[in-house]
Amino acid sequence: MPTRNELKELAKLRLEEAETLFNAGLYDGAVYICGYVIEFALKARICKLLDTNEYPSSGKLKSAYAVHNLDQLIFLSGLENKLDPTNIELHRNWSLTTPWSPEMRYQPRGTISKKQAEEILNAVRDKPNGVLKWIMKYW
Repeated sequence: MPTRNELKELAKLRLEEAETLFNAGLYDGAVYICGYVIEFALKARICKLLDTNEYPSSGKLKSAYAVHNLDQLIFLSGLENKLDPTNIELHRNWSLTTPWSPEMRYQPRGTISKKQAEEILNAVRDKPNGVLKWIMKYW
């Protein structure tokens, strides 16, 4: 399994890939990849929280940690209670990213509009209230 640092680098790489897909007009793919940006960032945070170098996804811990659900991962990361309710922009950005799931890979082309993709991509990358930027403060 990837290490904490590899997960950090993968999160940044997936954001670059999502931006490239968006710029190429491949909006469904851009949004799909955005979900992995957040997943990898949260998993890096979980490694920090557990004081482990490698993400726990095998053996006895597999059923608890080998997940793709962003709501479950934010809970496991210990960040759920750090999601400041007074930060309206961050909450809005989080709500735009949480409907993601790996099953989105089966959606036909054109399911996501350019506007939707841009909103989700911005929710991930915006400074200072983008979801990735927020998670990076804790990873």
